[in-house]
Amino acid sequence: MSSTNNATVRMVVASFAAGVSAMMLLGLVAPVAVQGGLTVREAMASPVEQRPEIALDVAAVEAQLADAERAMAAARATTNDDIRRLQNLSGR
Repeated sequence: MSSTNNATVRMVVASFAAGVSAMMLLGLVAPVAVQGGLTVREAMASPVEQRPEIALDVAAVEAQLADAERAMAAARATTNDDIRRLQNLSGR
């Protein structure tokens, strides 16, 4: 093929690819954009709902935290000797 034919083929292929890309963009993005726009409009027009408050038992949470602290202190106490021995062996 000559360079003119190559240029023509490239131009036709590029034009076809651009057309396919434009159709895909309109087919995929446009419905999403329209739906999103309607959703925002509906959200702006709808009244705000009051949600129920979350009831939190502070005393129960503090009791759980205290239990966890006691369990961690007990675990530390049982492993202190082992940690000290490892530190002595490592030269620290």
